[in-house]
Amino acid sequence: MTRKRLSIGAAAALMSVALTAGCAAQTTDEDANTGAAPGAELEAVPGFNPDTKEITVGNILALSGPLSAGAKEQLIGQNAWFEKVNADGGIKGEYKVKLVTADNQYNAQLAVQAYEEIKNDIVMLSGTLGTPSVRALLPLLERTKANMVPSNQDATLKDEQALVPTFASYQTNVVNAVSYLVSQDPSLKEAKFCALVIESAWGDAVKEGLTHIAGKYGQEVASDQRFAPTDTAFTAQIQALKSAGCQVVVWGGAENATPAMVAAATQLDFKPHWISEFIGVNISYASMPIAPYIKEHFLITGPGNKLDDTSVPGIKVIKDAIGDDPVTLQYVYGYIQAVATTTVLEKAIDNGDLSNEGIRKTIAEMGEISDFQGLQATLKLGETRTLPQGTTLYRYNPTDENPYGLDAIEVLYEAPEGNGPNF
Repeated sequence: MTRKRLSIGAAAALMSVALTAGCAAQTTDEDANTGAAPGAELEAVPGFNPDTKEITVGNILALSGPLSAGAKEQLIGQNAWFEKVNADGGIKGEYKVKLVTADNQYNAQLAVQAYEEIKNDIVMLSGTLGTPSVRALLPLLERTKANMVPSNQDATLKDEQALVPTFASYQTNVVNAVSYLVSQDPSLKEAKFCALVIESAWGDAVKEGLTHIAGKYGQEVASDQRFAPTDTAFTAQIQALKSAGCQVVVWGGAENATPAMVAAATQLDFKPHWISEFIGVNISYASMPIAPYIKEHFLITGPGNKLDDTSVPGIKVIKDAIGDDPVTLQYVYGYIQAVATTTVLEKAIDNGDLSNEGIRKTIAEMGEISDFQGLQATLKLGETRTLPQGTTLYRYNPTDENPYGLDAIEVLYEAPEGNGPNF
């Protein structure tokens, strides 16, 4: 398979900045631009050169480490949109976008180092991968009123003013997925609902969503099993879930952990309805023995739409960028972040201020972002924020033509039972 314009290796090599022992010049609170009147000529700020009319945004991803494959696809997704914007003349037909990316290896400490490396060269972050990294950066962002589109879906962070929390929350995705299963089989209202999740804020968020929707049916979470990020064996947890009689299990693990978990479930003949975020599935699974199990037992959540439908505007742009390869949800994820970023920057340009404080003010006043090109529901910002409420649900069905194999069965589904008030 070939790509028309982009490749993972090329994108990473051309747009990443290495972490080094050196440190860039620091920006103090006193240096911050205090804002400009709407319609005023844009002034130079870190990340914006009015002479070249180039706006630089930053991205902190796991370009190396266990999650690097999916992270690099997110990078290509972002670049697909930024290249489209630039080909059309730039933001508002005038301002070209440049993307620089640093590697955090999915490590919060390295994310802080990465941010220190690039913060004086960018107007905002178009992505930061991982809840721990997002949380670690929040104090630094607040110090200079800097801003970020996070690669994170924890509802507990949605009201952080430094963030543009673009996606439906982990909690919402679980609520919608369980609701869908019950709509297909009402007897599952009486099911034993269980969790197998990573010991982290992500795992807590997944469990919170399950607790909420199970409560709608008068149920409690029957078993809550946890695992460490470095765990490679899941026999004990699977045995506990099976002994508890679990029938619906939410899986809070990423693509590096799924093969070992499925292997344990297969060995113990444990076959519940599994609910997984899309980050728990990788294109390489098509050639692995775990593929039939995932196909039969997994319901997968994420943003997006029918991934082969180029009548969906966002899918068409991504497909034009990647060529013959299948569109994956990692591409879609990065693409949505880039759309959110340019929407914010367009409004900030209208307000005449690309400084940290100017962008922060824009985010607070812009109300909502509704045009995600068929890939995402509306995000409401302002004083009271509401995350997108729809979840696209997928089944795993890899083929020779499409080894990624995610078929959308419901696009932006919303649970009629109602979502949690803070999700």
